[in-house]
Amino acid sequence: MLDKKPLIGITAGFDYSENKLYINSGYYEGIINAGGLPVVLPVTRNIDCYNSLIMEFDGFLLSGGPDVDAKHWHDKNYVFNGEISPYRDELEIFIVREAIKRNKPVFGICRGAQVINIALGGTIYQDIYSQINNDNLEKHSQQAPKWYPTHNIHIEKWSRIYKSHAKDTIRVNSFHHQAVKDLAPGFKVSSRCEDGVVESIEHETCTFAVGVQWHPELMWERDRTFLKLFEDFVECCNNCTSN
Repeated sequence: MLDKKPLIGITAGFDYSENKLYINSGYYEGIINAGGLPVVLPVTRNIDCYNSLIMEFDGFLLSGGPDVDAKHWHDKNYVFNGEISPYRDELEIFIVREAIKRNKPVFGICRGAQVINIALGGTIYQDIYSQINNDNLEKHSQQAPKWYPTHNIHIEKWSRIYKSHAKDTIRVNSFHHQAVKDLAPGFKVSSRCEDGVVESIEHETCTFAVGVQWHPELMWERDRTFLKLFEDFVECCNNCTSN
């Protein structure tokens, strides 16, 4: 009998004009290559479905996407906040809170990292170029192939990011204009860009609650070291389902 693979729910984008889900294949192929069984989750407001998702899945991957409604951290939506996905906001914030409560692994990529922070009481910059007073800000929305790394990040040696890459500096890709501002309780910054912008956060006590600002799902096929964080995540999901 084949070993049971951990079941991992992946959140997707939602096109409100056509009522369609969309997702980059790098997310679910990354989970498959790391040994997990991915399932793309529906974007729904059905609370019974929300509760069932939490109970059935061993871990959750929050994918990249549009901006988050600032109401979720008690702020106004300023002119530089972009497209908002209200149903997705509600679903992902629920998933993060309930998964953390149950110590189920959560992995957030780009928007996903920001949602993790917001869901647990943190805040974000709605636009780093408008709200951070730093003349040396680097380009965080690159005009280069999506797989191509364009700036360095510096990694804390205690972190899972360091465990995955075994380096305190790596080069990553970048497609964001928002970033973590005030950390949610229980989290620590595990890496920063050279301009000081937060690039990853990790929970201090949860089995796996990690958010990264770059897009490893677009990089791992060309550089397999970017698959290692997926493997760490899936391993933690597997340990949870085995307990």
